[in-house]
Amino acid sequence: MPLYGKTALITASSSGIGKGIAAKLAQEGATVFLSGIEKDLLPQTADDIAKSTGAKVHYLISDFSNPDSIEELGRKAVESMGSVDILVYNTGGPRPGAFLELTDKDWSFAYHLILDAAIRLTRMVLPQMQHNQWGRLIYMTSSSVVRPLPKLHLSNVMRAAVQALAESLSVEVGAHGITTHVVAPAHIDTARTRQLAVYRAEQAGKSFEEVVKEDLKGIPVGRYGKPEDIAALVGFLASEESSFMTGLTHLVDGGFTKIGPL
Repeated sequence: MPLYGKTALITASSSGIGKGIAAKLAQEGATVFLSGIEKDLLPQTADDIAKSTGAKVHYLISDFSNPDSIEELGRKAVESMGSVDILVYNTGGPRPGAFLELTDKDWSFAYHLILDAAIRLTRMVLPQMQHNQWGRLIYMTSSSVVRPLPKLHLSNVMRAAVQALAESLSVEVGAHGITTHVVAPAHIDTARTRQLAVYRAEQAGKSFEEVVKEDLKGIPVGRYGKPEDIAALVGFLASEESSFMTGLTHLVDGGFTKIGPL
């Protein structure tokens, strides 16, 4: 159990990618703290992970569009576990839309949801990591940090900023035994991916099945990814085995970004 004795905060972890990561880190021996906005789903997820892994699991309902909720999450995680050795920052996405359709309110919401939350949580867990001379800062973004996606301007811009945060931090915190990483997935089979496929189908006047078929043509491995594909990488990045790697962006996209320009 390579993470035995470590503590991990995994955000947006009631389902999908976040849930898969939380389950993986718990299996590896970590005490985990989950967060999410789904009041009914999050407690069930925490219970499922605790029963299936035997790990100690904490959770808190949180809303990343509310700075006070983010601050409360950071405090509760530190209070419950003593410290946060591993931060896996994950969040849902803002609404899609053409650039001129997006309002000031949309941009402000996306900033708080994606970038402000990353900054606040990092600021709360970093001092103890520095004191312990060990830590992992792992930020979930999107393949859009390498290849921007059409009509996802809010996500493209804010997730690129999170990538810049991780890269900037890597230079500053490396001497404290702290590494930073960005995980950039694409076409992972989650509720968010399906919602975006429905949106694209409506915009193009196509069926959901047609859009999925077109997606698969652009993925060299020929399938959607699974949350477990992401979790396997995060488990490695959180471990001591990755200690000489930092400031990197890891694409988990089945080769999607290698196909060519949009």
